[in-house]
Amino acid sequence: MSRTWPVLLLAVLYGGGALGLALLARLAPGAPLLLLALRPTWSVMLLVGGSVPFLPAVLIAVPLRALVRVGYFGIARNDLRSVLVVRPGGRRVVGALSRRSTERMLLYVCLVNANPAVDAALGGSGVSWRRFLSFVVPGMALQTAAYLLAARAVSPWGRTLVAWLDGHVAEGLVALLAAGLLRLAARSLLARDRRRRSGQIAPADPGGG
Repeated sequence: MSRTWPVLLLAVLYGGGALGLALLARLAPGAPLLLLALRPTWSVMLLVGGSVPFLPAVLIAVPLRALVRVGYFGIARNDLRSVLVVRPGGRRVVGALSRRSTERMLLYVCLVNANPAVDAALGGSGVSWRRFLSFVVPGMALQTAAYLLAARAVSPWGRTLVAWLDGHVAEGLVALLAAGLLRLAARSLLARDRRRRSGQIAPADPGGG
């Protein structure tokens, strides 16, 4: 359990995000804070940030967004480092990530950019939990506040979109479903094309003339 909790944490958070996306057209006009709790992404913050109280929105979004970062960091800390050290050249990667200058640069990136790759690199470098959280939590607070303030700056546009969603719930759900189906179809076609191309590259016959 101690090694699988980051995966379970991300599964719960992304499950809530998927539910929020499915209910976006219903929750955006009627329960924007609940939508923010389910899916605290930058797009949702820009959508509803102008219609929710600032402080409650920050208190909801910051911990949840930070937990996503914690999940990626925990997975990398538990698994990535142990995998790298047994791979050819992996020790050099761990050594490069563990340099003080590299750690410092990655930690400062956390203040301005939420990036799973940065979280994973910090986890693989062996940065302590305390040091990681001391940068991630303020970074999430700064970024969340910036998105919510930006939403207030464009609040007339946001309210217009929310009002449209309120009057077109069925159409919104159909559009979301259609977008999801199109995405799945595109992935399926790309996978089929890759399999077809790989099948066309036949290995050379070692017994041939």
